[in-house]
Amino acid sequence: MADYVMAATDVGGERLGERALSTAPTLGEAAEFGDRHRTNYVSVRHGHDITLYGRDATGAWSVLVSDAPAAVVVELRRQHDALCRPEPASHGSSHVGFEYPSTPEDDYVLTAVDVDGEPIAERVSSTAPTLAEAAELGELHKANYVIAGRDGSDVVTLHARDAGGGWSVVAADVDVETAEEVCLWFDLTHHYQGRSSAGSAAGGPTGPHPLDHVTTPEGGQIAAAQAVSLVVERIRTRRLDYPTQGLAADRFEGGWSVYAPVDVDDSDPMAFLDMPVGRSVFLVSDIGRVKETSSAIPPRQAEEMFTAEEAYVRRRPAEERFMELLRDEVVRLDAGPEGPAGITSFTIDAPATEVTAARASALLGPIAQQLAQLGPPGWDRFTAVFSFTVSAEVARLRFGSGNQSTEVRVPEQMAVLVRRQRHLAALMPAGPWWRLLLTVSHSTGVNARITTEYDYGDRPFPDDHLLAPANYRDDLAAYPRPQTPAWLLEYIAAADGPTPATRTAPHTADATTRPGQVPVLDTKLGWTRLHADPHVITYGRRSITLDQVEWISYSATQTAQKRLLYPTTYDNTWDFQVGRYPYHGGPKVSVHFFRAGRRADQPEEWTFLVNLAHQYLAPRLLTELLTHVRRGETVTVGGSVKVTRSGISCAKPRLSLPWESISGAQLHNGMIWIRRTGVEKPVLTVPLSHPNAVLIPELFTALMR
Repeated sequence: MADYVMAATDVGGERLGERALSTAPTLGEAAEFGDRHRTNYVSVRHGHDITLYGRDATGAWSVLVSDAPAAVVVELRRQHDALCRPEPASHGSSHVGFEYPSTPEDDYVLTAVDVDGEPIAERVSSTAPTLAEAAELGELHKANYVIAGRDGSDVVTLHARDAGGGWSVVAADVDVETAEEVCLWFDLTHHYQGRSSAGSAAGGPTGPHPLDHVTTPEGGQIAAAQAVSLVVERIRTRRLDYPTQGLAADRFEGGWSVYAPVDVDDSDPMAFLDMPVGRSVFLVSDIGRVKETSSAIPPRQAEEMFTAEEAYVRRRPAEERFMELLRDEVVRLDAGPEGPAGITSFTIDAPATEVTAARASALLGPIAQQLAQLGPPGWDRFTAVFSFTVSAEVARLRFGSGNQSTEVRVPEQMAVLVRRQRHLAALMPAGPWWRLLLTVSHSTGVNARITTEYDYGDRPFPDDHLLAPANYRDDLAAYPRPQTPAWLLEYIAAADGPTPATRTAPHTADATTRPGQVPVLDTKLGWTRLHADPHVITYGRRSITLDQVEWISYSATQTAQKRLLYPTTYDNTWDFQVGRYPYHGGPKVSVHFFRAGRRADQPEEWTFLVNLAHQYLAPRLLTELLTHVRRGETVTVGGSVKVTRSGISCAKPRLSLPWESISGAQLHNGMIWIRRTGVEKPVLTVPLSHPNAVLIPELFTALMR
């Protein structure tokens, strides 16, 4: 059986020749194969990994990228061709190397591709291709997917063959990246059956599927106890006839499988007859999603499908994956035997907000197109409402025709695509939407009009769209956001009960600290009540809502007093403050803690307040500071440090530094150290207790890019 497939291709990926190999070819063998077919590119596929060889304008061959996915190969091949193609010749001189017959701009190109987007075959037509022509090309080359578009255009239409062999238009007039997103979703819902079935479907490559493995979220894997707790919440919320005690949890790659174990008498050969058939098993992901499945489905198959769904929803965009692979390749070359590659640093910037918003918006069109196929004949409008969290979902779809309306069930496969769109939307500053409202209307001969709205909960949701409080707690843990509507916090808090499954409390404070739950602190310090949650902080008679806070500060200090003939004593203080400007005289809440002893324990209440500020205040305050500076305004942080687009300044000590001369700001022994490039000693130190000093490191990092 051949482990490697070597293909000579043109710049568009069309195969000109192919050879199956049992071992990986050498550079010389790849170059010989490319020269024989008079082409500049040779790709070698091993499973889903591809090594690309290329010939430059001088005729020299080299390895362009090793063991990369198809999307990276396609982009590198295009970039290499653009870089190496010589300028148009003049005076009848001939080109050497990169010459290709041009395709008229008005022509259409049909390309049969695999699930990775790797081209398999191509056909050029002077007229817009029909669905039948796309299906013919796909059937001819045993491919499940065919992309059609004008030559050189970024707008394409994706055709696909479903599990039953029927062809349809899956996404019309979308950009290439969106076509890749929808293609992968379609493959997941129609062809993917688990890792063990990789390559079994027509047109499917041998080796691993792009969704075989899921990345661990930034928060890390959840613990077994938390997975069980989420399942208990699901059982109680939905009033399921299922045990809540003695549940077992088994780890698999995508999360946890939680179930009620069944005791079987191994000595009784007929005991298996008493085992329940089709009993529920709950799959829990590392971001808190819970899916109920049946024990009648083979466990491995259920877990692999669940993992693939999570991999699709949390998959990084193609551009980010390409940049990470490019960085890894640069690092590999730099550490290779040839010596340093000459690149001293490689930084991947986060995509701009506009790019993130465009990615999320681009999926709304395909979602509307898929929903439109569910309507009855003659419909002229429909409205879809999706109310989603990570652990529960509600979808409503209603079609209208004249004065008649019909409600239609939204299939589970659509929820996967909507879940992906929500995950992309979660990367925007506002976070993920709570509800997505989508309205489409059309009439014969007129293009459809699509209206969409992201609902972030500015007003309470209708009862039929409102999910259980536990579902919103789970979502806030998976997607922390700078602000949560007050009515929603009250809705969640009102449902909280001091049960072991939902609350853990220290001896001195009533604080919910379990991941997946909105944090609430309600206790007394001496005779003074202290209350804090994501909406308000109250200490005694002073109170401030979090959306009014303009600055934060906190500090921890230890003072040693050495006295002659007496033992040294140690005093420990912890301070936490939030308020509005002016710093002296403005409204604020200050909480002071004191404990004696060399190794005094840090107060749990202080830790709670600091964590609350990090999660619910710092992101908003940092965003506001950055916005002011980028508008050309001057902001003050740490009490005396003035920050502008060009650099920083301070009156005492007097200094003024441009950004290019600053190496950064770091926390050191309760102070923020600001250093000049190439100088170890800080040029400026700011106490952590000063207003918004805690934001200086991240603020400087963002402005120094």
